[in-house]
Amino acid sequence: MTSRKNRDTSSAIVRAVCARVCAGRRYGLLLRKKHYWMGSQFFIRRSRRTVEHIYRCLGSRYFWRAYRLSYESFQFLHEKLSAGIAEAIDNLRPYERRGGRGGNYKPPPVRNGLVSTSVRLACALRYFAGGSPYDIMAKYGLSHSSLYESIWAVVEAVNTFDEFDIEYPSSEMAQLKIAEEFEKVSEVKFNNCAGAIDGILIWILKPSEEDANDAGCGRRKFFCGRKGKFGLNCQAVSDVRGRILDLSIGLPGASSDCIAFEGSDLYERLEGGLLKNGLVLYGDNAYINTRYMATPFPNVSSGSKDDYNFFQSQLRIRVECAFGQLVSRWGILRSAMPLNITIVRTVAMVNCLARLHNFCIDEADRFGEVSQVEEQLPLDLENMLNNPDGYVPLTMDDNHDGIAIPTEIMDAGHHFDDCPRAARRGRRTDLASETNSELPRTILLNHVVDSHKTRPHVNARKEKKTKSLKTTY
Repeated sequence: MTSRKNRDTSSAIVRAVCARVCAGRRYGLLLRKKHYWMGSQFFIRRSRRTVEHIYRCLGSRYFWRAYRLSYESFQFLHEKLSAGIAEAIDNLRPYERRGGRGGNYKPPPVRNGLVSTSVRLACALRYFAGGSPYDIMAKYGLSHSSLYESIWAVVEAVNTFDEFDIEYPSSEMAQLKIAEEFEKVSEVKFNNCAGAIDGILIWILKPSEEDANDAGCGRRKFFCGRKGKFGLNCQAVSDVRGRILDLSIGLPGASSDCIAFEGSDLYERLEGGLLKNGLVLYGDNAYINTRYMATPFPNVSSGSKDDYNFFQSQLRIRVECAFGQLVSRWGILRSAMPLNITIVRTVAMVNCLARLHNFCIDEADRFGEVSQVEEQLPLDLENMLNNPDGYVPLTMDDNHDGIAIPTEIMDAGHHFDDCPRAARRGRRTDLASETNSELPRTILLNHVVDSHKTRPHVNARKEKKTKSLKTTY
């Protein structure tokens, strides 16, 4: 009886052990379906997804919000950039192509399958829009390294695509067309505005000593005391629709707009007579009033000069609206650039975002639609709000035609700390001696006086301001 009981117990133990072994084997098979070893590295099996699959899941409206352009525009953009993305990926690869017998070359195997250029473009757009890298990795079945490889391949492809080049046009016809568009929205019919210019701070984290030395200045030069942030001074010229006509990022965030502008290629071209037929740029008081730049009159609060300031600002704020569209469209600019992105790469990315911004506006014109920036996805907003380094809120009011403005990074260069008053006075004296004719600002002032138009009454402006909707998010 006892021996039979012992045999039953032994059998139960054997069965339990066998069950454990079988379960372990099944678990091992399950692991091998998801993971594998290759050499000394551990890899994860991933399921690739196409952009078309994501589009069917999201629908047209949410695809636009997620990628900042319609699916049709995405396909059109991919047609233009596919060859450049493929070439950029080859340039980023660490291996060297070597031919076998007869010069044949076989690329290294990709166990999870090749990543298409359309997927790489979609991943980059989602990242630029403010999407979380980990969310993008999960959506398309990419590794962390493949994701960032795709991002920089797209940046290189966009910046090397000649059709997307950003440079102020030298053609007289193109300049006159810009001035005609500004004249249509001017209450006093200013007809010489060939663009609005201003600066914005590109927010970065404190650069490393090595990165700052490569840029040719100390780390303290990147700190903007007016905004309490490290960054780069970005100078841009826009047209009335918000398209960026010229872009320059050459100096750190502590620089004034005046010095940053004078260090740009556009300044040299303007000094050489770029603008034709009396056309000028409209800027604020951070710039010096010249024969090619019309600025407001300082320290006035009434009279014809104050009227001129009001009507001049109606056209000048178009560049502020352009900055609002740029930052709203590409949410990555609402947070500080990560430390793993160098200053050189930050400049390259901002240039890429500006070119894509212009492409989105051109696409709206191509379809006969009003260019507007769709709201970010709640997932992207949550990712931004949870950023430990903070984020830039957007303020919306009626003064900018209902366009949200990133006020925390605007007007960062509105100072003359690096441009003494004596130097500015000397510039004005030189201008007066160089030309015998009136400067454009004086001509515009006379035009306002002759039109008999004045700025709205102060109480009317206050009433409008109280009625305007201001939201921050």
